[in-house]
Amino acid sequence: MSEATPVTPVVEVLDPVTARLRELGVDDVFIEKIKTELGAESVEDLAGLTEGHLSSVGMKPLKAGKLLKALAPQPAVLVTSVDPNAELGDEEKPSQAQVQSFAGSLGMDPMSLVMFMNGMGGEMDFSGLIPIATMVQGYNPKLRNMFLMVLGQVEHQLSVPIIVIDSDGSINKPLTIEYIEGLQEGREAAENNIYFDSASEPHEVIRVGVDAQSVYDADPINPTKALQKNGMGTGRINWNNVPLDVKQVAFYAVTQTHEIDPKNDAHLSWLRDHIKGAATKRLVFHGQASQAIGIYNEAVRTGSTPTLRVMLARGPRRVEIMPRRRRTLPADLTGIGGSRRRESDDNL
Repeated sequence: MSEATPVTPVVEVLDPVTARLRELGVDDVFIEKIKTELGAESVEDLAGLTEGHLSSVGMKPLKAGKLLKALAPQPAVLVTSVDPNAELGDEEKPSQAQVQSFAGSLGMDPMSLVMFMNGMGGEMDFSGLIPIATMVQGYNPKLRNMFLMVLGQVEHQLSVPIIVIDSDGSINKPLTIEYIEGLQEGREAAENNIYFDSASEPHEVIRVGVDAQSVYDADPINPTKALQKNGMGTGRINWNNVPLDVKQVAFYAVTQTHEIDPKNDAHLSWLRDHIKGAATKRLVFHGQASQAIGIYNEAVRTGSTPTLRVMLARGPRRVEIMPRRRRTLPADLTGIGGSRRRESDDNL
C-alpha cells in the first residue's frame, strides 16, 4: 500500500491595499472597486479617500464614515517621564527637557526660558516671560525645584532680595507678588529690606532659597525640640513612623499626668522597649500611663489634641569656603604675624 502524498496548503499572497482594507473589515467587492475604479495602488493612497469617493462605488454613508475614521492618521502621542516640578540635587542643574516641560506647563516659550536660565536673557522684560504670580504660588524654600531656580534668576536680575515674609517666618505670597511686580515696573527696592503693606505694617524681605520657617515633628517627651531627621529623640527613643495618637499619649504622660519622667532612666528604658515604630498602639501605655490615655480620650472628644509640631527658624544653608577653626575677633586682624597669644586660644 503506497503512502499518501502530503498536500501543500495554498497561501494567498495579498497586495498591501487589499491586506489593509481586509484588516478594516471591507468587503472584497468594494476592495476591488477602490483599487480599479478609484485607482488606489498603495496604502498611502487610501489616506486620500473621501466620503464622495466611497459613495461613488456604492458604499453606504455609515460604512464609509467608519472606514475614513479608521484610515485617518492618528496623532502622535508624546510620551515623557520628565517631571518639570521634580526636586533637584544641590549641585544638579535642570536638563533641557525639564526646562522645556516646565515652560510648557506654564504656557511659556521654552526657548526664551532656556536663554533665561543660561543667563543669556540680557535686559528682556521678565514680566512678559514669567507669570510672577504662578512662580510665587509654586515656590517653596524647602524644595530646590524649577520654581526656586527661576525665582532665583529673577532675584539675580533685580539684584535685591524679593521674598516677603510675615513675622512668623512664613512667606506672604500676595505681598511677594506685589513687591516683585513693583520692582519690575521700576519702583525703588525696600529700604533695609523692610517692605510696608497698605496698613503700614512692616515685613522683612529675604533672599530666594532661605527657609525662614521650618516646621518639624516635635519630640513627644520634650515638645519644645524637634526630632532628628531619623526620628530619634530624647533618651535615644526612636519615634520614626510611630502613630500620632501614641505620641500624644506620651506627651500627656510627661506634661500633665507626670506618669513618665524624662529624667528617669527607668522610664526612658521602658519607652525604648515599648515604642516599636508603626506597630505601636496607644494602649501600650495602659500599665505605665493609664491616666494619660484618659486625658487623650477626652481631648479627642473635644477636638483639642496637640499637633506635636515645632517651628524652628534658621538662616540659609551656605557652603563653607573655609572651615571654621576658631572664633575670629576684630582684634585678631591687628598685629598679624606677631607672637601674642590669647588665653581663649588654649581652650579651642
